[in-house]
Amino acid sequence: MAEKVRVGIVGLDHWYAGLGAIRQLKGNPRAELVIVAHRDLEHARPVIEEAGAIATDDYEAVVARDDLQLIITACPTSENVCLCSKAARSGKHIISVKPYAMNLEEAKALAVAVKEGGVFFMSFECMGRVGGALNIYKQWIQEGKLGEPISAFGLVRSSLPNQVWPDVYGRTWWLDPCKVFGGGWVDHAIYQIDNLRYLFGTEVVRISGEISNIKHKDEPLEDFGVANVVFGNGCVATLEVTWSVDPGGFTSAFHLIGTKGQILSEPTVAPGKLFTMDMTKDKEWQVIEAPGRGGGLTLIDHMLDCIEGKAQPLTGIHDSYRNLEVCLAFYQAAKTHKVVHL
Repeated sequence: MAEKVRVGIVGLDHWYAGLGAIRQLKGNPRAELVIVAHRDLEHARPVIEEAGAIATDDYEAVVARDDLQLIITACPTSENVCLCSKAARSGKHIISVKPYAMNLEEAKALAVAVKEGGVFFMSFECMGRVGGALNIYKQWIQEGKLGEPISAFGLVRSSLPNQVWPDVYGRTWWLDPCKVFGGGWVDHAIYQIDNLRYLFGTEVVRISGEISNIKHKDEPLEDFGVANVVFGNGCVATLEVTWSVDPGGFTSAFHLIGTKGQILSEPTVAPGKLFTMDMTKDKEWQVIEAPGRGGGLTLIDHMLDCIEGKAQPLTGIHDSYRNLEVCLAFYQAAKTHKVVHL
């Protein structure tokens, strides 16, 4: 029987990603969660020790260990590149918080470290590639069922991220411009950018948009953003992503129009349902069961497959760099009221 991959988690600041990783690793037959670091051990220690791991508040100590093969970061973006670079250069594979860097200079430095270490690097915004609906959409495009993509619309409306821990409220790092470069738009739009790059198999060529503080006017980061994104295949996507609704009012939707068909998903309104239209036939909406994630596969599962030599990585540092580049270009465009070409 193969030895288990030994894992350390660096930070639970991005608590829903970090706690999700703990749940996925607990009892995993292929991995052993060895140590978890978090600066607030009062809240974190019980869940860490219940998972059978060592609890510490020393982030550097985790990446410095020589008995780990995989590091998962859920720390603030501003701390991530330094920690990931040390992990990569010591030969540890990495699953990273998103966004993974504050700027492109940091991103390039980490790319060098990843190359020097010869390790796999995957960021959480790329989890859509692993399985489920996105791969079904990609297959339909490749098979010609939708024709040529014309336009796409992505919507995520959520509330201000003011939970430092489940049901514990306060100022979070997501609201601090010293710890992350953008607010309500990048928080979820970075997933959409990667999803569409993967879906279309092409890069963003130009971007423009608007940001503002519509509801939370005193916040230093925007609570509203809408982007107009043009891809190399000519498809135009509109991405509206906000922190503008009250808690409990989360809404998401995705709409893709092709020359032969359409896909519409509104999981918060019609969970488990997918709406499709074949515009070459009856031109009526059909309701089908929405495909879930293939076999419950997660980014951690995929990373373990890659480490064990069972799969080739579906994503890497190049994709994370491109996603970051697009997001930073959006903010440049929105702040200068200009179109930015990539």
